[in-house]
Amino acid sequence: MKLLIITNYNHNVSKKLIKFLRLKRISFDYIDSSKKKKIKILKKYDYLISFLNSKYINKEIIEKIRNESFNFHPGPPEYPGFGCYNFALLDKVNFYGSTIHMINDRFDNGKIINVKKFKTSYKTLNLDKLISMTHKSIFEQAKNFISSLIKGQIKKNDNFKWKRKAYSKKEFEIAREIKLKDTKANIKKKIKAFTYKNFDCVYINFRGFKFEFKKK
Repeated sequence: MKLLIITNYNHNVSKKLIKFLRLKRISFDYIDSSKKKKIKILKKYDYLISFLNSKYINKEIIEKIRNESFNFHPGPPEYPGFGCYNFALLDKVNFYGSTIHMINDRFDNGKIINVKKFKTSYKTLNLDKLISMTHKSIFEQAKNFISSLIKGQIKKNDNFKWKRKAYSKKEFEIAREIKLKDTKANIKKKIKAFTYKNFDCVYINFRGFKFEFKKK
């Protein structure tokens, strides 16, 4: 059995997963999607694992996979698509998780195979902490899932369903905008939900000018 792993090496947990597979002597190739504008493959593989990979996996890739292709989404079924962490924080959640689903022609839409959830505390949570907790959880989920896949012991649970259609980039942009009419509490909530390293944060549009908040 030969696996293809498509992952993003900008995440340390992606490197940990590759190291784990090597230690287990699992036969696999991997693609670092952070260095690719578009994913292409030439060989055939038995299974495909997309792990914290945001690049689109097209029909041509899927056709080279003999069995099934799975995506590890860093959010529970309540938060498919773009900006899953951010929307969860906007909702002041006290739970989060990750989802394994089959890949089809749309983002975070395929049949769900497995969900792993964990408790959080919104009062002590920020975006950096939520991402760290999710990466720790999804790594354990991936280890267990791939080990079961190699043994041919995958259990599919029909009880899991996506709770909504995938969030889009447009919805993300709308959500991170601070309106002049926003309350102080709402502004603080948005800052908490979108502040992470040098990534896109909140912004204000004023008379045709865009003013963006940057973390120091």
